[in-house]
Amino acid sequence: MRILLAKSTHEAVSIVATMVADKLMSHPNAVIGLATGRTMEPVYAELVSLAKSRNLQFQKTFLFMLDEYVGIDQNHPSSFKSYIQHHLMVPLNLKVDQIAFPPIHLVEAGEAGEQYEKWIKEAGGIDLQLLGIGVNGHIGFNEPGSAIDSRTRVVELTEETREANKSHFHDGETPTKALSMGIGSILDGKQLILLATGKSKADAIKYLLNHHDDEFCPATFLKSHPHFTLVLDPDAASKISLKI
Repeated sequence: MRILLAKSTHEAVSIVATMVADKLMSHPNAVIGLATGRTMEPVYAELVSLAKSRNLQFQKTFLFMLDEYVGIDQNHPSSFKSYIQHHLMVPLNLKVDQIAFPPIHLVEAGEAGEQYEKWIKEAGGIDLQLLGIGVNGHIGFNEPGSAIDSRTRVVELTEETREANKSHFHDGETPTKALSMGIGSILDGKQLILLATGKSKADAIKYLLNHHDDEFCPATFLKSHPHFTLVLDPDAASKISLKI
């Protein structure tokens, strides 16, 4: 595990966006796994800026979404499909056939997870996976209790996670389920980058760094990955003893 302690949130965001841009510069046909949430919004804004300044070409790039809510239409304004369209697809003029979304329409048939795993395998696997971390240590929507060998599946969201995402839904009712890559699916990625910003993530980061392979904090499983980079801003790192 490599830990990068930034001097500011802006620097932490810039580090992650630059790592993605560098990957695309050296490997234009890279397969990138995308996370969502507030943490990633400035990362994608910075990536769009870097794409313009570096004249990055995305024609050969393919993208996979990490997760999606179950129980709402994919075109719902609070869906992760809408999120990534707004923050990345439209600004970068990406084509619809360059990105794979978790097939929530196959959930009732019980085929969603297997189909998504098949798509990832057919794409040659994910070269670089972006990740955030929940206040309870979840990655993707792998809540506490998730197994290290879990694959893409429908998961029940905890009240803590639903409360954290409540502001994204105008009616205040967040979905109770999501289709998420499993921890095993994430660990199959060739390179993992987790960005944590803000004081609300400080406890999860402290736990992550002090525990190993602990289902109580699914993010601890990432530490066994040979190419895992953890990027922290000062607030996220405020409860650990490492120097910035």
